[in-house]
Amino acid sequence: MTLTAAPVDRTELVELTRTLVAAGQPWCENSLDGPARPPEEVRIAEPVAALLRGWGFTVRLAGRHPTRQNVLATKQFGPGPTLMLNDHLDTYPSGPPSRWTVCTENPYRATELGGRIYARGTSDTRANLATLLTVARRIVAAPPQAGTLSVVLTVDEERNGVEGACYLLEEHGLRPDASITVEPTAWALGGRGGIALATAQTGHALFDISARGRSSHIWRPDTGVNPAQFLAEAITEIRQRPVGDWPISVVGLSAGEAGMAQFTPLEARARVAAVNIGPGVSAGELLLAFQQRVCRLAPAGIDTEVTYVPGPTFVAGTVEMAADDPLVATIDEAYREVTGEAVRHYTKPAFNDTIRFRHAGIPAVTFGPGEDGWAVYDESISIDTMVMATLVLERAVRSYLTGR
Repeated sequence: MTLTAAPVDRTELVELTRTLVAAGQPWCENSLDGPARPPEEVRIAEPVAALLRGWGFTVRLAGRHPTRQNVLATKQFGPGPTLMLNDHLDTYPSGPPSRWTVCTENPYRATELGGRIYARGTSDTRANLATLLTVARRIVAAPPQAGTLSVVLTVDEERNGVEGACYLLEEHGLRPDASITVEPTAWALGGRGGIALATAQTGHALFDISARGRSSHIWRPDTGVNPAQFLAEAITEIRQRPVGDWPISVVGLSAGEAGMAQFTPLEARARVAAVNIGPGVSAGELLLAFQQRVCRLAPAGIDTEVTYVPGPTFVAGTVEMAADDPLVATIDEAYREVTGEAVRHYTKPAFNDTIRFRHAGIPAVTFGPGEDGWAVYDESISIDTMVMATLVLERAVRSYLTGR
């Protein structure tokens, strides 16, 4: 794949990534099922806001909580549309450093190795943020004569955007003409790779399946009804034959009580994530479908309950953006001009703020150098792909703002 646009300073891009990876960590960790500590994204919001101000943007911080501040920056070049570049400020947790084979002492100390940068938040999403900021700086350094560039960096994305994208849409009337979320869409296959364009996204849900049975002594399992055994069998059945079109991942299991190992458990619980949720699915519809399946599977003596995990744990997907939409067409053209190849369109199987913007009626897509895959440990990103994304995004932004 041959790049045909002006060069990007790789050293500056890598150093900015190193700085952003470390900024505010580990206070910006944010788990979907409830963070270990209240996140403090303001620790990265403030230094990033200072960068944007230094490049001539008008910047403000906004959030419901002093420690959870979103960054809203704008730079008007002339009459014309407003294009938003979006990314988020929180990361998901790093887990114990001992489980990493790179960055083993500190997962937030970025390490360059074999053309990649390793650390928590490289692919999702500090390195994408470094790419976004580099694009913004390059645009301002050689400004177009039309349009407004908006940079919106949100908190709480790892918790489905309630304090970030949702807050800005509802409380601040955020309504750009179009938006690009610079989040993972890169791909690699058979020694080749590129960056795809997500024109739609699927949603997800997180819920608990609880079962209550009748305890027995471990020597007399025939006298009880074991809820743990039931859940194991029910989950296996649901994984093999999904409810609707929604595959599941089991993220937690619990049963039994301390000091009661001579007896089968009275209660058991599985925490389950359902994915691939389309745009026409409601929270009630999905929950009812799982309740009915679990109830049908339950034998006599087992009582079941399916409930959403507290919080914003259901998100519906979005419909596909049309290929002739101005934003989609602009990125298509920019990608071909930079790489000489056509960009792949696809439906991204994960949440990011694009979903919230699409639900609000904003034309929005996802395009960024991180790779779909979401590594639990040894998260990394290709520097070459970051360079490619910078060139494509810069060209697309200039074209969209000027209408050329």
